[in-house]
Amino acid sequence: MFYLAKTLATFGLTESLTGERLAGFEDAFPGIKLGLRAKFPEIQVKLYGRGPDERQLREQLDHATQRVAQRMGNKVFSENGDAMEKIVGDLLRQKRATLALAESCTGGLIAHLLTNVPGSSDYLLFAGVTYSNQSKIKVLNVSSTTLERYGAVHEETAKEMAQGARLIAGATYGLATSGIAGPTGGTDEKPVGTVCIGLATPTGTFGHRYHLYFGSRSMHKQIFAMAALDRLRRALLGIRKDG
Repeated sequence: MFYLAKTLATFGLTESLTGERLAGFEDAFPGIKLGLRAKFPEIQVKLYGRGPDERQLREQLDHATQRVAQRMGNKVFSENGDAMEKIVGDLLRQKRATLALAESCTGGLIAHLLTNVPGSSDYLLFAGVTYSNQSKIKVLNVSSTTLERYGAVHEETAKEMAQGARLIAGATYGLATSGIAGPTGGTDEKPVGTVCIGLATPTGTFGHRYHLYFGSRSMHKQIFAMAALDRLRRALLGIRKDG
């Protein structure tokens, strides 16, 4: 009897919503068992198979993997167990692209994750923790008018941070975060768990806002960093729509 397993890493849906997307899966693949594992901030989809014929089992597992990928769409970022930071690094290297970071609410966590990957010096050129408004202005050349009009936590501010980092380093991409990790500092307009992500690319600069409330400051920093890396991953793959 042969046993095979496969793990797909996803980001962007809760465990319950992931289960809903994959409802009825085992009816279509009776020889494959499906399990979900929350490994914050990602959700892992695990496929397990057993059978007397290894080749047939492997083919069935491959088909099952394709079905999961189809149902989960762009939420799947790895089919081989690699972490998000490894996936992003590989994409940057493949495209011979470079990256500069400007972090506020994530406090250097994105840089920490990326530099955990061996060889990250091939593509990571600059990382700055520009926590105060003054550092955003003096280091990244964020407009004081932008900060006065919108505040530090805003898509426009994050966009200027990303563009500033990109220009400083001469990088292909600039990635920035500004948000409210809590437990204090939230408002009705910008509650705790709000993060704004700026992404400067060769073709334009884009801003995104999310509300990702998870209760603790540490969890917010983790999911903010993951969301930023996922935005970069999507840009590198040319993905324009959520799926």
